[in-house]
Amino acid sequence: MKAIFLFLLLAVGFFMNGCSKQDDTILRVYVGYNGQPKLSAKVVIDGVTQNPPQSPFVMTEFTDVNGLAEFNLSEYIKPGSYGGSTVDCTVYLIKTSPSSDTVKTIFVEGFKTTKQQFLFN
Repeated sequence: MKAIFLFLLLAVGFFMNGCSKQDDTILRVYVGYNGQPKLSAKVVIDGVTQNPPQSPFVMTEFTDVNGLAEFNLSEYIKPGSYGGSTVDCTVYLIKTSPSSDTVKTIFVEGFKTTKQQFLFN
């Protein structure tokens, strides 16, 4: 009886462990200007999915009152992906500006939150 109970307990444990949800892959970008958070800065990320078929993606967000723009990349970095994805992050301090203020290449680690800062004077 104890052996059956132990077997069932182990089976339930493996089942519960196998059904755990992966964390989302998040990129948080902070933009600061003269030591203050920059509101409404345009942040554009450009990357390529890692799993076949590889396809490019482009996402645009604007910073909030805290200077943060957040990108959820779970649609592009799927479970089983190798490590994450490399993206080019472009920041426009003025959202209607035709030219960017800076571009930086960032490695976004899969199933974790990656944080990046852009500070301007």
